[in-house]
Amino acid sequence: MKKAVIVCHRGACLKAPENTIAALIGAIDMGADVVEFDIRTSKDDVLYVIHDETVDRTTNGTGRIADLTSFQIDQLDAGTWFSPEFAGQKVPRLTDFLDACAGRIAAYAEIKMADPARVRDMLAARGMLQTAWTFSFEQSIRAETRAKVPDFRRMVLFSHVGSVERAIALDAHILEFHVDNLTAERVAAAKAAGIRTQFFYDGREHAVFINAVHCGIEQMNINEVELFREIETELRSAVA
Repeated sequence: MKKAVIVCHRGACLKAPENTIAALIGAIDMGADVVEFDIRTSKDDVLYVIHDETVDRTTNGTGRIADLTSFQIDQLDAGTWFSPEFAGQKVPRLTDFLDACAGRIAAYAEIKMADPARVRDMLAARGMLQTAWTFSFEQSIRAETRAKVPDFRRMVLFSHVGSVERAIALDAHILEFHVDNLTAERVAAAKAAGIRTQFFYDGREHAVFINAVHCGIEQMNINEVELFREIETELRSAVA
């Protein structure tokens, strides 16, 4: 029973404000293998690491990222909403975020709204492309990534493709499962086809983690990193 690769969802988002440098450092300190983060583009074409379409939830500002200039975004406090100790954390520019990742942790870049070729080139410039991968909920961005930057590894969701066979046909490198579609048979079929298996779960139910381990999932895209590692260690000890 191999230890799963840990993908820290939005960084160490339970201990620091999501998608900030503080959350990234928290993921590194936690021993995560990969950091997952979200990318959007400002009005003046600067790439930022932020999940929501607007800055309202995770900063002291208001408005859509696409309507704000980089000067306006750079002035925002992206930490105080989470805890006063993180006051002054910024919405990171993608360049700064990747600089902090390079040589320390791999990258899973979820593109909310950005040119995938630009993201790919930024990763390549830092020697991060070979271990990085990308995904987008926007079908047009997924198609553009496949067409324009075929060397940028791509993830697909089982809930989108509906079968391992379809993931193979799309030349997917990683197939992500969720609670409602995870089975040992599907995981085994993906592995047999040379596709990496990943499981996304933002909860903390022990039974869900136990099932993921029993299904043989290779990568865990999660918030509760420490809890998962405890459960995984117990299960590995039981079969040792």
